Amino acid sequence: MANKERLLAFFEAENERDWATYRTFLSPDVVWVLHSDQTRTIAGVGAYLAAIAAAYRDNNNTFVCEALYQSGDGNRIVAVLQNDLGERSCDVFEFSGGLIAKEHEFILA
Repeated sequence: MANKERLLAFFEAENERDWATYRTFLSPDVVWVLHSDQTRTIAGVGAYLAAIAAAYRDNNNTFVCEALYQSGDGNRIVAVLQNDLGERSCDVFEFSGGLIAKEHEFILA
């Protein structure tokens, strides 16, 4: 499976709240840098999963991928996402060995 297909399956698992499947796409040492009003860095698969589960606690929002761009080698993918509330983000995913090693998420105004 190519990284683009992996990322789309990752998004599907997130929308379905299938955290067991979601985890299989993440490197054990994954780093998620969230750029919003403040910058927050979440490191490690356990912290990543705890943060994403907390973000979805008590809501059933889902999102769609509006655009997807990948580098020539397919190891860096940029996704523009929009959730049910109309909120958008631009996410840059870096893959290593077929797993998401780093994500920079930029919350768009």
